[in-house]
Amino acid sequence: MKVVILAGGRGTRLGHDQPKPMVEIGGIPMLSHIMGIYRKYGHYEFIIATGYKGEVIREHYKDDSNVTCLDTGLDTGTGTRVRECALRMADDNFLLTYGDGLTDADINKTISAHKNNFVTVTAVHPPARFGQLVLNGGDKVLQFNEKPVGQHEWINGGFFVVETEFAATNELASWEQETLPTFAEAGRVNAYRHEGFWQCMDTQRDVDYLNQLWKDGALWL
Repeated sequence: MKVVILAGGRGTRLGHDQPKPMVEIGGIPMLSHIMGIYRKYGHYEFIIATGYKGEVIREHYKDDSNVTCLDTGLDTGTGTRVRECALRMADDNFLLTYGDGLTDADINKTISAHKNNFVTVTAVHPPARFGQLVLNGGDKVLQFNEKPVGQHEWINGGFFVVETEFAATNELASWEQETLPTFAEAGRVNAYRHEGFWQCMDTQRDVDYLNQLWKDGALWL
């Protein structure tokens, strides 16, 4: 199954003047880490939807015959980027993700969960922004948790299975703010619940944390 990766974002919030998916974790672009997750489960064909400084991505992967870079415009909405990629596919379904998140979710289990709907999203628990204190019944601190995970809330983890025909005809500009909410209300979005590791890369703190995880053994590999 083909994999679409949305890679049009800027890395300015991370202090980088380059595409956000090219920010390095362990000396390797985030984009390559993401492709490694999919390759682990037997998915080797990638369409990279580029935008900001897309030439940087094209140059880096120019010798990889399994990577196709598609210029989807500088400020194009994510829904439009997805549509432009879907229009170039013959398969009934494809895999989709953003260029700034890592997980140890089983991609093929996500595919198995995709039944009779337009989209299946991997639902994950959000990592806590701050460290957690575990207290006893009084004033004693029992434990410090550096990165506790919220065990009750679910968020969009960004690893999708998408029906090609639906994506190719979807006219909504934003994938997150328009497409998913609209079709969830219509009952056309499934969820695969993943209880394990997931981490996005939105801040320099996230980059530092992922680099430390890389040194410790990279949970997503």
